[in-house]
Amino acid sequence: MDKTTNILVDGFNLALKKGSGIKTYGMTTLDAYQKLGYDVGVLTDNQFVTGENALLDEVNLFDQDEVRLHPWLNYKWLRNLRAASYMLRSRQSHRVVPHYVEPDPDNYLSKVGGDKYSYIENIPDVFHMANRMFALTKRLTKIKPTEKPDIFHLTTPWPVKIPGVKTVVTIHDLIPLKIPFTTLDFKKYFYYLFKQAAESADLILSVSEHTKKDIINIYGVSEDKIKVTYQSYRASKTVNHDDAKTYLKAQNLTPQKYILFVGNIEPKKNIKQLIQAMAYVKKGYKLAVVGRKAWMHESQLKGLNNFLKKDDYVFLDYVPEYELGMLYQNATCLVMPSLYEGFGLPVLEAMQHDCPVICSNRSSLPEVAGDAAIYIDPYQFGEIRDAINSLIEHPTKRAGMIKKGRERVAFFSPDNYAHRLAKAYEGLV
Repeated sequence: MDKTTNILVDGFNLALKKGSGIKTYGMTTLDAYQKLGYDVGVLTDNQFVTGENALLDEVNLFDQDEVRLHPWLNYKWLRNLRAASYMLRSRQSHRVVPHYVEPDPDNYLSKVGGDKYSYIENIPDVFHMANRMFALTKRLTKIKPTEKPDIFHLTTPWPVKIPGVKTVVTIHDLIPLKIPFTTLDFKKYFYYLFKQAAESADLILSVSEHTKKDIINIYGVSEDKIKVTYQSYRASKTVNHDDAKTYLKAQNLTPQKYILFVGNIEPKKNIKQLIQAMAYVKKGYKLAVVGRKAWMHESQLKGLNNFLKKDDYVFLDYVPEYELGMLYQNATCLVMPSLYEGFGLPVLEAMQHDCPVICSNRSSLPEVAGDAAIYIDPYQFGEIRDAINSLIEHPTKRAGMIKKGRERVAFFSPDNYAHRLAKAYEGLV
C-alpha cells in the first residue's frame, strides 16, 4: 500500500468514555496508521447526525449522551423494526470533519480530530441495528460511506460490510467458545458472528499466535488468511514523582508495598485466586485492584472478607491513563492470574513502567511475556503466593525482572507494530 491508501475504521470502542482493551487496540492502531501515512476515517453511530448542518452535526457528535436521550429510542419493538429496515437498502452515511468544536479531553475521537484521522463517517445506531439484523437473519448490513475507502478495518467483528471494499477484521480471542463458563455471551450468536467474520474477511489480524491457532481449529480458516500483528502499548507520560506520592497517599497506598491487579472483575480474570494468595503474603503488603465489577463478579469476591481485612485491599474501579502509570511504576509487581487471554495488554503496560510481572502460564500470556515474567498455574493460589513472596524477599530478582521487561516490551513498540501492520497489508490493495 502507498501513502494515499484510505482506511475506514469502526469507531464503536474508540467512542467509549472509559477504556477497554479493544479501545486501546484501536488507539494504537490509529497511531500506527498515522506513522504509515495512511488516510484514515472512523465510522461512528451517533443517532443525531443528519447531514443537514455541518456545525450541528459536529456538536451532536461530541455532545453528552445524557442530555439528549429519547425514551422512544429504547423501545425494543421500534429498534427491531429499524433493524429490519436495514435489510432493504444500504445505509448511507454522513461525513463529519471535526472543525468547530473544542477538543474534549475525555473523548478520544474529539481530542485527535484532524490528527490521527481525517474524517468521521456516521450512520445512526449502525452497530446495534446491524447486530439485531444479524441475530434475525444471519445477514451482514451493507453500508454506503460518502466515499468508498480502500480498506474497511473492523477492530472487532461487527456484522457490517461495504460492498466492493476489502474487509480486514481483528479477532482478539474466542474466549466464549474456549471457556464458556466464564462469560454471559449468547454463545450461538457469538459463534456465528465470528464465523461470518472469519469467512467473509479478506484478511484477519490476530493479536497472538495462540488466538490464530484457535481461529484455525474452530473455524477451519486457511492459515495464510491470518496475520499475527500482536498489538502495542500507548506511549505514556513520564510519571512525576511528587504527583505519584500525592496520588498514592490519597488511595492509602505506599510505594513498593502493594500488589497490583489490572482488569475487570470477572471469572476469566480469576482474581479470587489472587485474593486467597494475598492472605499468605508477607504482612504489610496490600492488594490494589484496578477494574470495574463486571459479569459474575460476585463469584470472584465472595471470599474477600474471609481472607483479607478491609485495610488490606483497595478497589479503584476505572483509573485514567496517567494515574494508572503511577500505580504500575510504584507497585511491587503486577499479578495477572487469567484463565485465558487473547493477548494480555497489562503485561506490556507493567513492563513499560518497570513493574515486574507474575502471570498465568495459560493461553497467550507466555507468548507475550516471554522470559520476562514469573509464571504460575492460575488454579493454584499457592504458586501465586510463592511468586509474590519471592519478589518481596529477593530485591535482586525483582531488579533482574525489570531489566528483562524493558527488553521484552521493545518487541511490541509502536514502530514495530506499525511495521507488522504494513507487512500484513502487503498485496491487499
